[in-house]
Amino acid sequence: MDLKNLENGLLHPPQDLSVLSAEEQFRLIKDKAAAGHSIVSEAALVERLKESKSSGKPLKIKFGIDPTGPQIHIGHAVPLINLRRLLRMGHEIHVIIGDFTAMVGDPGERMDARAPLTSEQVGENMATYAAQASRIIDFSSKHVHLHYNSAWLGKLSLSKWMAVTKGITVSSLLQRDDFRKRMEGGHSLSLAEFEYVLLMGYDSVEIKPDIEIGGMDQFLNFHFCRNMMEMAGQRPECIITNDLLPGTNGEKDAEGRLGKMSKSRGNYIAVESPAADMYGKVMSIPDEVMWIWYRELTEISSADLDALKKAVEASSVHPKEAKQLLARVVVATFHPNEPGALENAEKDFNSRFGKAAQLVPDSVQEVAKTEAKVGELLAGVKKVSMRQARQVREQNGLQILDRSQWLTLSPEQFNALSELYVGHTFKWGRDYFKIVA
Repeated sequence: MDLKNLENGLLHPPQDLSVLSAEEQFRLIKDKAAAGHSIVSEAALVERLKESKSSGKPLKIKFGIDPTGPQIHIGHAVPLINLRRLLRMGHEIHVIIGDFTAMVGDPGERMDARAPLTSEQVGENMATYAAQASRIIDFSSKHVHLHYNSAWLGKLSLSKWMAVTKGITVSSLLQRDDFRKRMEGGHSLSLAEFEYVLLMGYDSVEIKPDIEIGGMDQFLNFHFCRNMMEMAGQRPECIITNDLLPGTNGEKDAEGRLGKMSKSRGNYIAVESPAADMYGKVMSIPDEVMWIWYRELTEISSADLDALKKAVEASSVHPKEAKQLLARVVVATFHPNEPGALENAEKDFNSRFGKAAQLVPDSVQEVAKTEAKVGELLAGVKKVSMRQARQVREQNGLQILDRSQWLTLSPEQFNALSELYVGHTFKWGRDYFKIVA
C-alpha cells in the first residue's frame, strides 16, 4: 500500500463534495455513521438528498451543544468533523447552543443529577467552546447559523408547552436505560431531567431541520425530536449518529467494550493540546483503538482502511508507520493554522523515541533548584500531589540520567535536596527536566 498517496489524500481531501450525486453523498455519510441502525431512516435520507440536488436548496442540518464545560476533547470533535463534511456537500449547519437546556443538563449515562449552571457559566463555556470548535468548523461561514435555544424556550408559555407535550407518555420516557437504572439504584430523578429531552425536541420543532447529527449516546433523544415534530404536523428529521470515540488507554468494561473518551476518566486528548503532546498521545494508543480513530477522525474510506489493516497484518506496512500517519493527520486536523506544528511535533517525538532518539531531547525543561527535595520539586512542576509522585517512583516511572544511561530514581535520590542535583536530568513519562542553579 502506498502510504504517501494515502497521506496526501487524508491531509488534502476534496473540498467540493456538492458535485457528488445524492447516492454518492449518502454512501459517504453512511461510511462514517455508527454501525447498525444509526441512520433513521436511510430511505428518507436518500430522498431528501435527492430533493436537495433537484431543487438546489441545501438541507438544514441540526447540531445541538450544551456548553456544560470549558474544555472539549477530540472525541467531542467527531460530529464536528462529520458536520464539516456535510458543509462541503453544500448543506447548511444550524448549531443550537443550549444555553437554556444547559441549566438543566443532559441526564444521559449519569447516576446523579447534574449540577445546574448559571447563565454566566454557560456564557463563559460557550466562548471557550467556540474557540476550540473553530479548529474544525468555520463559525463565520454564511452556511453556519448559530441559535440560542433560550430565544424560544425562555419565552415558551405554559399553555403552549402543555399542548406540545400532551402526546408524550411517561412510560415512553421510562424506556430509557439510564432513567431506569437511576431509579432501580435508588437515585433521584427530577422532573426537569425528564423534560430535558422534550426541550431538545422542541428545538427541532422550532428549527424544522432535515437532519440531526450527533453521537450514538443521543440516539434516543433524537427519536423524541422526531416524535415531537410529527405531533406538530411537521416532517420528522432524519437521524445520523456517530460512534463514540474510545479513550487513549484502550480500557474495556466488564462486557469487553472499549471505554469511551472521557475527561473524568483521564483518557482523553484535549482539542487544544500542544501539537507535540497530541502526536505523542496518538502514538501511545493500542493498535485496536488506532483503527477506530482512523475511521472517526480522518477522511479515510472504508475500503482504504480495510486495505491498510490488511497491509499491517501482512507485514508490508509496520504498525508504527500506520500509527505515525494517524498521528500526523490528527495533529494537522486540530492545528490547521500553525505553520510547522506537525513537523516540530514529529521531530520532538523522533528525538525521544525514533531511530535517532537522543538520551535527552531538545524539549527538556529547565527547572530552577529550590530548598525543596527532588520529589517535591518535580511533583510541583507536574502539578501532582506527593502521594502521586511517590506512586510513580515506586512504579519505576521516575528516572535520572547517570553516565549516559537512564536509571530508576532511588528513594534516597527522591528525598534528597534538589540543590544537590543541579545539572542532573530527570525523566517522568514523556517529560524531561533538568535542574539548574
